[in-house]
Amino acid sequence: MATIYKAITVLFNQSKSFGKKVDLRIEKGKLLEMGDNLPIQKSDTLVEGKDLAILPALVDLRVHNTLPGNEHRETWTSLQNASIAGGIHYVQLLPTGQFPTQTVESVEYIKGINKDSFPRFIPMAPLTVDNKGENFADLMDLASAGVKGFSHKDSTLQNADLFLKCLQYLMTKDVVIYSQPNNDNLSMFGQINEGLQSTLTGLKGIPTISEVLSIKRDLDLLEYVIKHSFGNLNPNFGLHFYCISSKESVELIKEAKFKGLPVTCSVSSQHLLFDENAVSDFDSNFKIKPPLRTIEDKMALKAGVLDGTIDAIVSDHHPIEVELKEIEFDLASFGVIGIQTLMQSAFEGFNSKDIKTVSLALSSNPKKLLGIKDDDLEIGKSIVGSIVDLKSSVEFKESTNLSLSKNSPYFGFNFKTQIIQVFK
Repeated sequence: MATIYKAITVLFNQSKSFGKKVDLRIEKGKLLEMGDNLPIQKSDTLVEGKDLAILPALVDLRVHNTLPGNEHRETWTSLQNASIAGGIHYVQLLPTGQFPTQTVESVEYIKGINKDSFPRFIPMAPLTVDNKGENFADLMDLASAGVKGFSHKDSTLQNADLFLKCLQYLMTKDVVIYSQPNNDNLSMFGQINEGLQSTLTGLKGIPTISEVLSIKRDLDLLEYVIKHSFGNLNPNFGLHFYCISSKESVELIKEAKFKGLPVTCSVSSQHLLFDENAVSDFDSNFKIKPPLRTIEDKMALKAGVLDGTIDAIVSDHHPIEVELKEIEFDLASFGVIGIQTLMQSAFEGFNSKDIKTVSLALSSNPKKLLGIKDDDLEIGKSIVGSIVDLKSSVEFKESTNLSLSKNSPYFGFNFKTQIIQVFK
């Protein structure tokens, strides 16, 4: 028995039908037929929606790894379930947690957890041993073992000399160095954005200059390294800024790209939907780093996605137990869960005419950074992707949350995008 999906928008970038509406006949996850006005057989099941779309395998470039050691926050099984429920097929794991993936053996272990099915876990490695910012990790061995991404925990190295040497060592490799830009001295003890709400609530603010100065420093170091690379720069080497949050950051990265620097960046879906006013009632599920900033910043971030300055949208999934979230705001930990709602929250912040661009920020663009081949829709082949209705209404509830943690800002939120089917 096959299923006919009528007038479905194809969002597979490699397909000749990209952005067009077609009919699909699918049986047991395999595409049997694609075209206009496909005939419906008696045994077929017909699926029609207000605005159906078929998406390729999606990528979440930034997920906090809490394993092993924090199984009360998340397990491999719960992370798999939450990922697939949200249409996420590739999950890049930050080198966080008690035991960062800093050996070839630990990298191979994570790769092997789900190697024959989805979601695929893609481990990152730390730049320094135990993320202490002191001694280099085995960067060359890890890169040779297939590690595609390196970072300093979930932030950036504060030591400029150390970061410069990391750029110099890794510039010959097919890798990306990831940095969440932040100057620790300027953001110390900060809780929310430095602005109206920090004044009204009395909470210490984190200024945008903390992020901006960090980006400027890293761009200057990258430019210096390239200038002195003497032809040894790997064409796939790059620097990626995670979770930028300000208008100034967008402008800096746009300028760097114009200059030809190998720079990419991402934004969290939270920063595309919410602004600093979300923390006015001290809800710690809106306490994230970098903080939610002004409405002007949010609009600049959305514009950055649409014009291609921002390459990817991430969840910044960070499971945290209730004991560290449901307490006084200034004592609560930073971070929210979001991998299950990444795709829905990403589409929520944009109009239907922008779906092609948003889908690229969730699929093709991050796949390039990971060296993953883009998917296509091929007759007779199994589909890896998901089918959604872009004009529906579905509430995200605690009962539908598949993460073991509950620190979500989306409980009770009605998303306009409903996931109908996930193929894996």
